[in-house]
Amino acid sequence: MVRASRLRATLACLLAPLGIACWACSTAHALILAPVTLDGPSSEIGEFGGAAVSEDGSGGVVYTKLIDGAQHVFAAQYVGGGWRAPVQVDQGIPYDASYPRIAAADGGWLVVVWVSQLATVKGRIQDALYSSTLLPGSSAFGEPYIVDPNVGEGLGVSPSVAIASNGQGLVAYRAVTNNYRNSLTLTTIPQLRPGDVLADIRLARFGGQRWSSPVRVQRDPSLSTRAPSESNGPQVGIGRGGQAVVAWQESESNGTARIWARRVFGSSLGLALPASPTTYGGQPLSADADAFALGVSQLGAASVVSRVAGVPGTPLSGSRLFLNTLPVSGAPGAAQFSGAQPLTAPAPAPGSAGVPSVAVDDRGQFRIAFASSAAAQLLQGAEGSPAAPELPLGAPLTAGSAGAVTALDPSGGGVSAWPASAPSGLPAIALREDFPDGAAQVGLASGAIAGPISALCAGGSESGEALIGARVGNPGEYEIVGVPVSAPPPTLAVEAPGGWVTPARARVSWSPAEDSSGGVAYSLVLDGHVVQSPIHALSAIPARRRLGSGAHQVQILATDASGQQTLSGAVALKVDATPPLARVRRIRGRSVRVRVRDAQSGAVASATRISFGDGSRAHGRLSFRHTYRRPGRYVIVVAMRDQVGNRATAHLRVSVG
Repeated sequence: MVRASRLRATLACLLAPLGIACWACSTAHALILAPVTLDGPSSEIGEFGGAAVSEDGSGGVVYTKLIDGAQHVFAAQYVGGGWRAPVQVDQGIPYDASYPRIAAADGGWLVVVWVSQLATVKGRIQDALYSSTLLPGSSAFGEPYIVDPNVGEGLGVSPSVAIASNGQGLVAYRAVTNNYRNSLTLTTIPQLRPGDVLADIRLARFGGQRWSSPVRVQRDPSLSTRAPSESNGPQVGIGRGGQAVVAWQESESNGTARIWARRVFGSSLGLALPASPTTYGGQPLSADADAFALGVSQLGAASVVSRVAGVPGTPLSGSRLFLNTLPVSGAPGAAQFSGAQPLTAPAPAPGSAGVPSVAVDDRGQFRIAFASSAAAQLLQGAEGSPAAPELPLGAPLTAGSAGAVTALDPSGGGVSAWPASAPSGLPAIALREDFPDGAAQVGLASGAIAGPISALCAGGSESGEALIGARVGNPGEYEIVGVPVSAPPPTLAVEAPGGWVTPARARVSWSPAEDSSGGVAYSLVLDGHVVQSPIHALSAIPARRRLGSGAHQVQILATDASGQQTLSGAVALKVDATPPLARVRRIRGRSVRVRVRDAQSGAVASATRISFGDGSRAHGRLSFRHTYRRPGRYVIVVAMRDQVGNRATAHLRVSVG
């Protein structure tokens, strides 16, 4: 069995009517598809909740939209290489929805969570965390399910949802229990810093149909913590087999906000581990970790990038990004973080390093994207080795609330997106794809209108597929835009018979190349030439007229609906299309020698029968010497067979004196 190697496909610079301008194209392993306006422009579009993609390339985006006077949750599914029309998720709930989030599993399975009103308690609204699921093959979401009936007044919930390819999942979220201003409950817990709140960080498990009762994950709920913001909500990530990590912001008793993380083992939680630095330059670090990002690989490796706000006159005078890693789940040292390492130079302006985005794979490779004061930046590296210098991603950054986001291709490279300025000066979504060989392609995407990119999200999968989702435009004319990044069909494993075979038995088989872009067609390549196409099965026998005797090189070319191709490695196909040959040669006098040979599979001695024409016979050998008693002309008849079953009878004429 031979693993396949990818055949490069060149990215065409898509035309302006499609919404992409490409200014730095190179040979590529994937295709940035045309952006699609999924909804809008409209004054009814509200909050953008993100994008998600599964290992098979299916996924979707989620957002809210004003219907009958209330903001409701809508999701657009990406499956089979195309977008489906957005559908309402929160059917039957008449109240405003907020904090929509989305996760994707194989087959087009989507899980959406959001916050909406459940009840009124003593004149105050009590909100709940809801969920609904779109099952593979379905066109409508199921009935909303109450994950947590009480998340307070629904402020700062910031849920994070992740689903494994098998449909098992988790949601992490925040419930503010006291804001020290107008809460229903009194508290004796001191407020460590002005503006602090009391909050629970909670986690619930999804079993494919129902959610478990939530559990609290923070270390000490009796300490106040920073007020909710766009950058400090809890985050969760999950691997293929359910290996998961949850991370959150929590204050220490001295009031400093740190980032913490736990592994999640089924229904139990691991130890709370510090993920952001507590010291810098050998001195205690009292500055808050005010933003962070979590990345989890398919086998449970985790990377946490925290932004620590610098304080003048302290060891850290400016804001800086730090990386901390957990090895693959179950590996030596997997119970502890490796230690927070600085990634960027101190930035003088608070928060100027931007909110980070991180992706990690099972080998410890990571990609980190963030927006600086002047440009979007990319950091790449591997666990245990220093990160490469900051790489400006390309197009100039535009001001706005959206930062840079990134997704990792496990075969190397990845996709990054950030809000940028087009050469015309208009805002656009900039995309950069880096390939394992060091090449890159960069493009600009926009929707029906050109406007600020106020929300941006990238969902990446193990197979290298990605979905970029964004809210574009000004308030009152928002649109939701989706940009798929389609990887070529995955590598193919090809098998051919191990020995010599007849043409009728020369069957070649291969592993399926599942692909999100609408199915894969195969071509049979024999000795460098396509001899059969298209093939929609997973095996084929080359036409007999193509198979002469000898060793051939066979490959399979997989082509997806986007035209991207993967060419497998070559395997040997040994074909014996002809029977053995018999020859006779005079030796001396009236003696002759008869030989039977087969240049491919070999002749079978036990199947060889010879009649010398003078009444003498022989069998069981491939070489015979015979001496005639009388001179004359004789006809030698040889019956023979080779190892694969090809038979023949030869009539050899000989004259002896």
